[in-house]
Amino acid sequence: MSNNIKQAAKNSDKSALKLLSRLFPYIKTNSGGIAVMYFFSLANVAATIALPFLIQKGIDYGIAPKNIDYLIKISVITAVVLTLQFFSFRYQGKLMMKIGNVILYSIRRDLFNHIQRLSFRFFDKNKTGNIMTRLTVDVQVLEELLMTGLDTVLVDVIMIVGIIGAMLLLDLKLSLVLLFVLPLLVMIVFGLQSKIVRAARGIQGRLSSVNAFLNESLSGVMVTRSFAREERNIQLFENYNRSYYQNTRRFYPLHAYFWQSVIMLNTASTGLVIIGGGLLIKNGQVTLGVVAAFLTYVTQLFQPMQKISNMLNQLSRAYASCERIFAVLDEKPDIVEVDDALKDFKLTGDVSFRDVKFHYNPEEPILKGISFDAKAGETVAIVGHTGSGKSTIVHLISRFYDVTDGAVLIGSRDIRNYGIAEYRRQTAVVMQEPQIFSGSVYDNISFSVPGATHDEVISVCKVLGIHDMITGFPQGYDTPMGERGANISIGQKQLLAFARAMLRNPRILILDEASAYLDTRTETMVQAALSKIMEGRTTFVIAHRLSTIRNADTIYVLDQGNIAESGTHAQLVNRNGIYMSFLKQNLPGFDSDSD
Repeated sequence: MSNNIKQAAKNSDKSALKLLSRLFPYIKTNSGGIAVMYFFSLANVAATIALPFLIQKGIDYGIAPKNIDYLIKISVITAVVLTLQFFSFRYQGKLMMKIGNVILYSIRRDLFNHIQRLSFRFFDKNKTGNIMTRLTVDVQVLEELLMTGLDTVLVDVIMIVGIIGAMLLLDLKLSLVLLFVLPLLVMIVFGLQSKIVRAARGIQGRLSSVNAFLNESLSGVMVTRSFAREERNIQLFENYNRSYYQNTRRFYPLHAYFWQSVIMLNTASTGLVIIGGGLLIKNGQVTLGVVAAFLTYVTQLFQPMQKISNMLNQLSRAYASCERIFAVLDEKPDIVEVDDALKDFKLTGDVSFRDVKFHYNPEEPILKGISFDAKAGETVAIVGHTGSGKSTIVHLISRFYDVTDGAVLIGSRDIRNYGIAEYRRQTAVVMQEPQIFSGSVYDNISFSVPGATHDEVISVCKVLGIHDMITGFPQGYDTPMGERGANISIGQKQLLAFARAMLRNPRILILDEASAYLDTRTETMVQAALSKIMEGRTTFVIAHRLSTIRNADTIYVLDQGNIAESGTHAQLVNRNGIYMSFLKQNLPGFDSDSD
């Protein structure tokens, strides 16, 4: 065996062992079912090896001497063995499918659950399409392996050893055909394996890029049309698609060549048995029954070899997919609870920043030492240029990120000392682009409080003044929302997001540019309700419109990661500083047209 072939075999073994070690915890939980599956598998192996031996006996001791009694006896035994083979193969297959499905269910569950708990930095680094590929395509590739090769390695190796042993036992001379078959098959399997592995990894990587681009293009189709980007997008997709196509061009010819070689080798081996067997029969060295058994064994020998070869091909793709799946499962969330995190508490609403510094990239600091105090029930507005750190401040309050330095205090306690889930149950955030989920209007509003009654939802909507708007929908609160709320306006989406937040009855409310898309009429409708709802709650407001923040208790003006000014609207206007320049210049991100 050449050094390249040995190295390919070694690499394949390492890949298989590494993959198996990661899958072992999932396999271990199904150990009982796997043991039963292997029992039926070994019964199937025993029956398969016994059948050609029975054929040889039937021909040589029943048909040739015309011994009908012996032939009937062998026929009955053969029927019993065939029955055993049928039922063992059937239950082996059923168990393999069942166990494979359980393992896949567990992996898909763990992958989704883990992604749900990962920090926002993970989503900052990974495109949605790439993450979707892990959950769909990569799991599907693993499914192909588990559904066809869960029992292959051990059982088919035993099958090969058993068949070779039976051939040697029947006739040593005719078994010389193995000297031709086995070395060539090993060369074919391991000689192509390393190339197939590399090509398979390339396919998975390029497919992830294709899916990521498709996801972005479909979600941003309106922007694409508005800027007439169709032709440019077509060209970009052509580049991604061609890259994927070129990788498949390398993989599938190798795959086809592999199977063509195996089939030709099988045919050649059968021919050798016929020729060699014919010569040995002529010289009286073997019987016709032995040759018939050998023909069956040669065919049977290639079946487990083909299965192992196919499994190795699938393993090459599955290994690439498993690397990507377990790379996600190995991701550690940045936001974690301390061991003694407070679980039972009620927030007062006091929020303090103590010399808070933060960066996404160490070379580009976002906050450079922010300090302020917000008392319970106060409304704090944050304004500034795009990129000045406005959204970062509210992300830190929501604990979507942790500070790089300094501390965020909630009620005089470091935010990192609170239990995350309970803390977020007492806060609510309304984003600039509200997310509408599949389901009804009621489902979307009650998303923040699972199990909320219709009466509770209706009560909140009446306070907000949107009850009549909702009852005007075709099916009222049961009206199905289209994908991302495609059947309602942007302003209506924002109003539903307000209701979702208010239903939670939060101690800390964050409005992250949440009125940016409200028209004047819709904004007027919610201003009175918002002012009433914000009473008694600490509210942080980032807004495009002056009308949203002019009544704030304190307005903080950010400039290049620092607080440049602070005060009430009147105080800042009288100071005639950066805040006033926003009003005069009507800069992007601060629209004063409603003043």
